[in-house]
Amino acid sequence: MNARQKIRIDRMFGAPVAYMLNVAARVLGCVLRRDHSFPGRPGVICIAKFVGMGSILSAGPMLQSIRRRYPGARLVFISSRNNAPLLQRMTLVDECLYISEASLPAIAGTTLKVVWKLWRLRPALYLDLELYSFYSSILATLSCARNRAGFYRKSTEFKDGLFTHLIFFNTGMPVEALYLQMSIAAGAGADHEAPEDVSIAILEKDRDEFSVFAKGWLEPGDRLLAVNPNASDLCLERRWPTACFAETIKALLDRIPSLKVVLTGSPGEREHVEGLASVFDGYQGRVRNAAGRLSLGGFLALLNRADCFLTNDSGPMHMAFALKRPAVALFGPGHPTHYVPRHAGADSLIFYEHILCSPCLYHSDLPPCRGDNQCMKMIASEKVTAACLALLWPEGVSIEDRAPPTWKPAPRRPINRTPDGRPLGTIAFRH
Repeated sequence: MNARQKIRIDRMFGAPVAYMLNVAARVLGCVLRRDHSFPGRPGVICIAKFVGMGSILSAGPMLQSIRRRYPGARLVFISSRNNAPLLQRMTLVDECLYISEASLPAIAGTTLKVVWKLWRLRPALYLDLELYSFYSSILATLSCARNRAGFYRKSTEFKDGLFTHLIFFNTGMPVEALYLQMSIAAGAGADHEAPEDVSIAILEKDRDEFSVFAKGWLEPGDRLLAVNPNASDLCLERRWPTACFAETIKALLDRIPSLKVVLTGSPGEREHVEGLASVFDGYQGRVRNAAGRLSLGGFLALLNRADCFLTNDSGPMHMAFALKRPAVALFGPGHPTHYVPRHAGADSLIFYEHILCSPCLYHSDLPPCRGDNQCMKMIASEKVTAACLALLWPEGVSIEDRAPPTWKPAPRRPINRTPDGRPLGTIAFRH
């Protein structure tokens, strides 16, 4: 199932179930009158995020904050099985529970198993990082966790009875700050600054896989440019035009004789990437299409070797940020303020053209451009080429030739408490 199909199913089946569960939860809340104060030594804390590897990585500071405040707590992450290769490499997570999205029967079967596991774990706190999903809210409620925290954006109508804590999701703030604020508001996060690094383990087998891929092609002295011309089907408008990628890569190949280029992507994206790879036939094998050929671990090892990563706003972009690799990231439908983490580093250059209809991602079911993504088309390939050149070959680029990025991150985290110490953005506590 693609992203749009999942959304339709969630709205068709999840919405009525969520509203009925809301009524039942309110009634039980009045009858049971459970104590929702946070325990001093929580045994199990659950975190749920099903969509977006980049969003999962954005939860890194929150996980670190919880771990630092409660080192003895068991952190259990609940997600789609599609995200398993990433979660298995996140060192802050103790256990993962997966929902299979292969079919409706698979979703139903794995959901029952996860709910049964949650009942056995008896979590002290359940943090639901999804914003719009009815299914995710249902699973949070069925966990029977004493404290359940969720996000709301415009209305609290259907979530007010399902969660014990609700936090306002401000789309103008960084996602990682919102996740961190949820843990603080629910009583689990440390109030001081969390470390900036996000721990992802690159395994020995990942390095071996990339070594096999690069053997006989990539020499020790070669400069390596990794390119991600893809974006998830949730919003394909995040793709920079193929012609712009081709123009930039050709200019870099002509400028740097020792440059090798790897085009990346998943098996489902190989056909799209092949359309880009086909224009480099005259470059004597200096460009390779790795889409569908490397596992996620092999891709991480590739990123770790790359001198520059040119990418659309996507999950792979967040992986490069997490590994602190030099990156040139291109934004359009999504705003970089919301998605670029502070740990991205000084070597990451962000391009974003401020046009009237951007950002539209997560603000509208249908992008107003209907595919004519001017926000991406207006990013000039000459500027992107200059930015990549500055990262790939800094000694060969004059200061005059270095194109400045069009966006820079805020110097510090937003203020998250009132002067008297109350967490901002939290509107509902049920005790």
